[in-house]
Parts: sequence; C-alpha cells; structure tokens
Amino acid sequence: METDKQKLEKLENLYEMVMDFEKKSHEKNQKRIRIGLRCLYIIPAIFLFLLMVMKSSKIIFLALWIISLFILAVYLIVVEYMDHNLQEKIMELKGEEGTIEAVTPADFDRAAQIIRKTREMIGEGLNSPAETQAEVTEKKDEAEEIKAAEEIKETEDGEEGE
Repeated sequence: METDKQKLEKLENLYEMVMDFEKKSHEKNQKRIRIGLRCLYIIPAIFLFLLMVMKSSKIIFLALWIISLFILAVYLIVVEYMDHNLQEKIMELKGEEGTIEAVTPADFDRAAQIIRKTREMIGEGLNSPAETQAEVTEKKDEAEEIKAAEEIKETEDGEEGE
C-alpha cells in the first residue's frame, strides 16, 4: 500500500512530465509558425518563377498561388489556436491568471516602442558625440522651422485683419 508521501511524489513527477510536454509542444508550435511564415515568402516566389519560366496560362498560377496562401493562413491559424489552448491549460494547471502570449511577436509597433524607451533610458551613453550633436541640431532646426511658420502665420493673420 502506498503512503501519502509516495502518492505525492508520483503526482509531482506526473506534474513535471505534463509541464515538460507542454513546454516542448509550445516550442514545436513556435517552430511550426516560423516554417509557415517562411512558406508565405517561398511559395509565391516559386509560383512567380514558374510563371516566368513556363508559357502556360497565368490564371492557373494565380489560382494556385491564392489557394496556397489560403491553405497557409489556415495552417497558421490552427497552430496558433492549438498553442493558445495549450497555454490556457498550462496556466490552469499552474493556477495562474493573466494574459497569454502569442507564439510569435507580431506586435512590431510595441517592439519599436520598447526599443525607443530603452534608447531614451540609456540616453546619450551609447551615442557618439557626432550623433548626439546631429540630434540636437536636428531638434533646433525643427524648432526654428516651427517658429518661422508661426511667425509667417501671424503676419498673414495680421494682414488679413487690416
């Protein structure tokens, strides 16, 4: 007969096995997404090459190209959906709540904002003196242009009022 300690050890081992499986599945899904995205570039290039080399109907190649893009889109959606469900199960097992990350960093605007913030936080430490001077000069030029535009607008408004 098993003791409580042995049962607990078995449950812990089972939990670790499940978590390892989930982690490996997530990594496989990431790889599948990368492959699918590469195919989005490669397959149209292949059809374009075949279109130029072969002298058959262009409509056939266009139809095949569109069909292949739809198939790839469905593939990417299915893999992302499976990974989303997988991450939900992981969070449920861990007893956590929060947001679920996408398989790929699709939000490039967010990444650009993070890079900008990081650059601002670092400041001028990594910039060469020439870059720093060029940025300062650029900002001064912009301020002068804005000021000149405002002055022109004020003079135009003054002339209209007379």
